[in-house]
Amino acid sequence: MNDKEPVVWILSYFAGGPSYCPRVPDYSLAEYLKRNGYEVKIFAGSALHNTDTNFITDRTRYLEKMVDGVPFVYIKSRSYKSKKGETLSFFDYYFNLLKVYKKFSAPDIIISAMPQPLACLAGIKIAKKFKIPCIAYVVDLWPLSIVEYADFSDRNPIIQTMYMFEKWVYKKSSQLVFTWEGAYDYIIDKKWDNVIPKNKFHYINIGVDLKTFEYNLSNYRISDEDIDSDVFTVMYCGSVRQANDIGTVVECAKKLCGEGYADKIRFIIYGDGPDRQILSDKCAREGISNVVFKGYIDKKYIPYVLSKSDLNILNLKAAATQKYGNSSNKLFEYLASGNPVIANIDEGKYPIITRYGCGKVVEAGSIDEYADGIKYFYELNNEQMGKYRENAKNTVKIFDTEKLNSEWEAIIKKEICKIV
Repeated sequence: MNDKEPVVWILSYFAGGPSYCPRVPDYSLAEYLKRNGYEVKIFAGSALHNTDTNFITDRTRYLEKMVDGVPFVYIKSRSYKSKKGETLSFFDYYFNLLKVYKKFSAPDIIISAMPQPLACLAGIKIAKKFKIPCIAYVVDLWPLSIVEYADFSDRNPIIQTMYMFEKWVYKKSSQLVFTWEGAYDYIIDKKWDNVIPKNKFHYINIGVDLKTFEYNLSNYRISDEDIDSDVFTVMYCGSVRQANDIGTVVECAKKLCGEGYADKIRFIIYGDGPDRQILSDKCAREGISNVVFKGYIDKKYIPYVLSKSDLNILNLKAAATQKYGNSSNKLFEYLASGNPVIANIDEGKYPIITRYGCGKVVEAGSIDEYADGIKYFYELNNEQMGKYRENAKNTVKIFDTEKLNSEWEAIIKKEICKIV
């Protein structure tokens, strides 16, 4: 690279910065690159996901804003309350971005982030205009996740069109960075390896920013008698929706309740979603007294509440995506807290929990296995539990974003050098 600051554009519809949005990998990378001498801009949608906030409410097509020390360009996108509205907002972002990108200094490289496929399309088009590389950052195996978690048929013509587009994005991108260790197996399974060579594939997981995690642990605390107790606490933090199958967790709690553990093991569920009220009502109706639904919690308080738990749950509906690896935000937060993890996922060829001895994996949907696994941890002595905690703390260092972002920088440097 020459002496000029390399210019990096990150196209990520869902990015927002820690002050506004729980999705922080794009921000974390941008902040790291900025500290290391790069000029960085994040191009995000103006409508913040799962909020009522929209930074642009007039006819302006874009808004520049410094967020948590990183320059953002918010592209006008409509607010939405439904999947249809979200899709239309994606198109707003795409068309408005293509109308305004020339107003900014030309980049040396573009990173475009899935799961917003139109961000990838825009990135490839803009990169072609500037004759620069475009890296696809794949944080969701889209549309496979739609098929698995939204119960769409693989043969649906719309899904088939999405697969064709996904293949095109992978083929046209200069490099591919996946958050799944086994993502190239996915490409092989789709029979795309003849046009998407493995030397374009890179694995960089989402990870967790340990410095921020420790800062939040020390500075953001809450008082809550449900977590300030000596009861063995099994905690889940995340969305309460179909994909996370919290109904299985409730059934496990019910079984333990019936076995006499109601006052010994307590389940704390942090998070909101369409299933929360349904499951809360079920607990009240069926006398499942050892489950407490706490609702939404600001991300900055998660390190503290996790420090009050004894065991953390990673629960997902069984899906084909799992055989390609694990890139769950909550897993790395759990490990950063130093707690063992019990999970009902199939870690397959690319384990994290079992590879590093951070917890137990049980069969998806097996209430008996789940209950037995939780009782296993409940009955451990301090020395045995301490080993799991030590393994978690050592493992999370591998997935610290400072380390992962240095891997990103190596890829970026190599791509920029190709055109200098």
